[in-house]
Amino acid sequence: MKKSILIICLLFLSFSLFAQGNVRFGFTTSPGVSFYSGDSKVQNTKGARFTFNYGAVVDFILDNNERYAITSGLTIDMNGGKIEATPLTKEEGSFSKLTTKNQYLEIPVGLKLRSNETSNNLTFYGVLGIVNGFRIRSRGKYEFNQVYKEARMEGNQEYNISISESNIKIKDLAFFPSNIKKVNPYHLSLHFEAGTEFRVSDNTSIIGGLYFRNGFTNVIKDEDNDRIVARGLGLRIAVMF
Repeated sequence: MKKSILIICLLFLSFSLFAQGNVRFGFTTSPGVSFYSGDSKVQNTKGARFTFNYGAVVDFILDNNERYAITSGLTIDMNGGKIEATPLTKEEGSFSKLTTKNQYLEIPVGLKLRSNETSNNLTFYGVLGIVNGFRIRSRGKYEFNQVYKEARMEGNQEYNISISESNIKIKDLAFFPSNIKKVNPYHLSLHFEAGTEFRVSDNTSIIGGLYFRNGFTNVIKDEDNDRIVARGLGLRIAVMF
């Protein structure tokens, strides 16, 4: 994985250095929320997690008026989601929960459209593209509680099995219905973004926008291969030079 990350970084740097035309570089940070959505019959996707994205961005300008650009970059994205599995018994107090904490190296590629600049130095923009995510790290918080009841001569007997583990590797889960094996190493998502750009000087602009991501590929690998995708909403903050 370390060699793959190094190769990707070198390729991106080479592409940036030898790109023709006007190029703008910048730095970005994006707080937001992520959540899972799926069609599994034994796993329910419930709840959202706080996410954080940061890194470098680059715009390759395609025209003299700087209204069209190919936008890309290298960012680190920390996201995740919550999954609840169907308990083995339907007794009250039975549950099986997993909260994932994933980290991806991302290479976004999109088309950016910009409006003409207003008299207040404002420009409106929109982005449509894809995000290639390469898993760096995946951990989870695992909570399991199973309540059993038995009818005996002296009355009903109740007992339970409880497991709680934090910061555990997904592949090391003690037990989970459908036997989740891992977080897949590659994730592809569609990226929508819109916002404004404020020019503070000839070569510096501040960007503020909102984005939505819709995952295409299955995040979780398990025995039944039910589809679980990641979605996210966030705030884009960037400085371009």
